[in-house]
This record gives sequence, structure tokens and C-alpha cells, in this order.
Amino acid sequence: MPDEVINGYLMHYETYGQGPTLVMIHGGLGGGEGSAAMVEHHASILARHFRVIFYDRRGAGKSESPAGGYSLEGYAEDLHSLLLQLNVAQAHILGSSAGGPIAMQFALDHPEMTETLILINTMSYCQEAERAVRQQELEQILVCQASFGDTAAAADALEKSWPGLSRREPVKFQALLETSQERIDAIAQTIQSYLDIGNSLEFRLAELTMPTLIVHGDADSRIPLPCGRQLQNSIPSAELYIIPGAEHGLLSNEPRAVRNLIFQFLERFAPVSSSATGSRPC
Repeated sequence: MPDEVINGYLMHYETYGQGPTLVMIHGGLGGGEGSAAMVEHHASILARHFRVIFYDRRGAGKSESPAGGYSLEGYAEDLHSLLLQLNVAQAHILGSSAGGPIAMQFALDHPEMTETLILINTMSYCQEAERAVRQQELEQILVCQASFGDTAAAADALEKSWPGLSRREPVKFQALLETSQERIDAIAQTIQSYLDIGNSLEFRLAELTMPTLIVHGDADSRIPLPCGRQLQNSIPSAELYIIPGAEHGLLSNEPRAVRNLIFQFLERFAPVSSSATGSRPC
């Protein structure tokens, strides 16, 4: 799949299928595997009905880690530039976890391009308690980097994002570590950029008038359910669907349930592609 310079950095992106365009923005605060897990779990099935676009954000996955450009407005412009490059005039925009604020900012900046908005286990970052957690994570990374080097700091960041991964899947952890240790500065800048959001999104969420679906697990320990409820209360006509017993990372941990919710929501607003089999994704 292509790697192209988009909005000033070498971006890795992948496209699948035909029909109405669905963009899926991955989570994570820098480093990591980017959109790989979303592609693995969802690309082949959703592509039966939609043109699905995945891309790795700056400083993540297979994309480049430029020296700058780490801001919510910049991330939204990264997506805007990609859609212009692909000649996409309108799309359904999905943001998962840290991808959620990007989706919301894009929808605010480009409402004419946003047909619907789908927000998966995410938040607006106005919540002081949640920002305090991210601030603590950033400070720990910086202290660890200064005291023990990039590798130790990257290992600590990965453990925060995927608790217990080093024990459960040591091979995957090591692969992610090798990538993330080269991107520790980008990871720190990414976390800081989310801290900088403050109330800027929350103050504008009432401007979002496109159909919006919010999906959250009631056992989410990373971004608690009240964050999803707050989004529902702030976005006019937003629908909230709660998955009982579900932890964070719904697109990977509850792929079938979330995918069916996505499809049920989108089939109300998007004509099914002529290449579709006629059966609902599962």
C-alpha cells in the first residue's frame, strides 16, 4: 500500500473496497502499530460495502515521525490532505480512542466533508482527571528517558498503552519496542498535544450536527464510560451504545459487535455499494 508525503510527512495509508467512503482513525498516543489491528479485524469485511481508508498518524505505525506538526489541528489537516489526495469529497469519519478527538476536530473544521461521525471508546479531553493521568504518563516517560534512555522510556510507554503485553505476547511487545524506541520524542510530543486540547473541543461539540454514533464499553479502564456519556450530552442528537462488560480497545476486543453497530448505523445514511454481497458484515 502507498507511502506518500502528505501534509509534510511520509504517511502510510491503505484503501480497501468500493462504495461510500469510510475513514478509520486509529488510537494510541504515538509509536505502536498504527492502523494494523484495525486493518486485520475489519478491512476485508467492511470493504464488501464501503471504500475503507486506513492511515498511520504521524509518529505512529509505518508512517514517518517528523520533528513537528503534533497538534490536534495538525492531525485534522493530515486527514484533510489525505482525502484531497484521494479525491474524496465526503466521508464517514470514525475515530477510535486517541483517534476520536481527531475525528471530532476534522468534523468541526470540515463539516461539509463529514457525512457521519463514529466515536469509539473516546473522549473530548476536557476531563481534568483523565488529563491528569496523561500528564503523569508524560512526566514518567520524560524522567525515564533522561535517567535510563530511549528504550526504557519506550518500554514504559508501551506498558501504559498495553498493560501486561510484555508477558502475554513478548514477541509482539519486542517488535513494538523496536519501533517505539526510535520514536520516543514523537510519542512525548503526541501526548503533549492531547494535553493541550483542554476544553477547546468540548466548547465546540454543539456545532456538530451530522449523525453521530458513540460506542463505549462499560468496563473501560482507560477511558471510563462517563467520558462517552459526556460526548453524548455535548453532541446534538448523538446516539450512545454501551457494550456490557467491554474493556478499552473495542475495535480489537469486540470486533464483531462493534462492526455490526457500525454497519447498522451507516446503512441508515449510506447507500450500500453495488459490489456488496447483500449480506451484513459479521
